[in-house]
Amino acid sequence: MKTMNKFIVNGNEVNAYYSSNDINDVLIPLLKRWIHIYETKKKRVIVYLAACPGSGKSTLALFLEELFKSLNASCTFQTIGMDGFHFYNDYLKKHDLLNEKGSRNTFDVEKLKSYILKTKEEDCFWPIYSRMVHNPIENQVYIQSDIVLIEGNYLLSKDAPWNELLPLCDDSVFLNVDPNILKERLIKRKSLSIGLNKAIHFYAQSDSKNIQYVLNSKQCPNIEIELSTR
Repeated sequence: MKTMNKFIVNGNEVNAYYSSNDINDVLIPLLKRWIHIYETKKKRVIVYLAACPGSGKSTLALFLEELFKSLNASCTFQTIGMDGFHFYNDYLKKHDLLNEKGSRNTFDVEKLKSYILKTKEEDCFWPIYSRMVHNPIENQVYIQSDIVLIEGNYLLSKDAPWNELLPLCDDSVFLNVDPNILKERLIKRKSLSIGLNKAIHFYAQSDSKNIQYVLNSKQCPNIEIELSTR
């Protein structure tokens, strides 16, 4: 049995389906694991959720927030994405990276690292990425919860400078999704804005390369999960 949930992801309404087995056997145990880490540590817990483009990690993060509320835990939980740490378009244009936007080279990793370090010690605002202005917007989400889940594609990368991030978290999860499903999702999503033929070309030139990089460069997470959702 699957439950349907509606979320606003990157300004778009997304219908997400999660099975009872996924919820009871995978997702609730994950949340309870992080609650236990917090109760043991008695200090803010940082969790990474990494996955390939098109995996549904942003939607999953929002669903975990909703699911957490049902547990009536004595601590708090919130999620935030790393997309707010894209370099600004002016920087990307100057360095001839605008056409690679979304790849590992188009993120300010040092800035992201500094925010993670700050968040480990105190409450603070984080930036988000706006698909209205196609740039980051500073100071948009106030991080103040006991457990903070950060989601993004390259959080587990073994290559410098990304490899400096993994030691900063308390737990790490990688969401596995069949690459064929990723291809189908990404082309369908992109075709809505640029048409099918251009979406297929974009996948070949950009998305497929990012997927392969995530899969080939990831360090071993504490946990790898697969869900039956599509």
